Amino acid sequence: MTSGEGRSRRQDGTGTDDGDSGLAFLLGFVALGVVVQTVAWLWGHPLAAAAVLGGAATVLVALRVALRRTALGPPVRRFLQPLWALVRAGIAARFTLARTRAAASVTGRIEQWAHRPVRQTTPAEPAASYTRRSLVHTLEAFEAATPTGFEEMCRELLERAGFTDAVRTGGAGDLGADVVAVDGLGRRVVLQCKRYAAPLGSEAVQTFNGTARPVHGAAVPVVVALNGFTEPAAAFATQQRLHLVDRERLARWGAGQHLYQVLDIDPGAGRHT
Repeated sequence: MTSGEGRSRRQDGTGTDDGDSGLAFLLGFVALGVVVQTVAWLWGHPLAAAAVLGGAATVLVALRVALRRTALGPPVRRFLQPLWALVRAGIAARFTLARTRAAASVTGRIEQWAHRPVRQTTPAEPAASYTRRSLVHTLEAFEAATPTGFEEMCRELLERAGFTDAVRTGGAGDLGADVVAVDGLGRRVVLQCKRYAAPLGSEAVQTFNGTARPVHGAAVPVVVALNGFTEPAAAFATQQRLHLVDRERLARWGAGQHLYQVLDIDPGAGRHT
């Protein structure tokens, strides 16, 4: 082989390399344009933008490798350096934005959990309790009430003091029981409530005595009279162990005293009082 033939083959080979490199540069530049357009389209999504920017970086690296074998390599590399810097800055910015959004989302969830509304639960009231409630009835209020309202006020005072199952039963055919309730020891309290303008007589007390224990099962039978009792009625009640609430005791009961304090009844006494 002559030296002329060798030079000719090397020249032919160089020409072929230059053509291939030029074609690679052209294809790479087109691909870079496609990447840039895709980035502009998908920039709103962090993961998609990061993937496209990574593709752009790959294209730029491929271009640099292809251009090393051509005379255009150094000037093109200098031209691509700012683009390469922009791509790296874009990747860093997108990752920073994604990290910031993730941190903000986690922080927001933690704050939302910390400030969540607490469900309020109302504790159940004990079955037998003598806890006082804020309720006061004056003598003037008792006097202004109707007979039915008078019975209801007495029921409220029992409920205020913690008696359970306090029910107004007064009416036609009540057989003397206007209000019934149960105290803390399970004793049945039966009230007859009379709102008369005059003191209550012995006949009404005797009628109540005949039904309070045998019919209503009263362990604590009580007669409440707005204007007190006659002497015969009070004597009969003492003999039959009936508890009487006269005007003075009614005022104390309505003002806040417990019924058993008003009647001098021991709350822990035996079954029959």
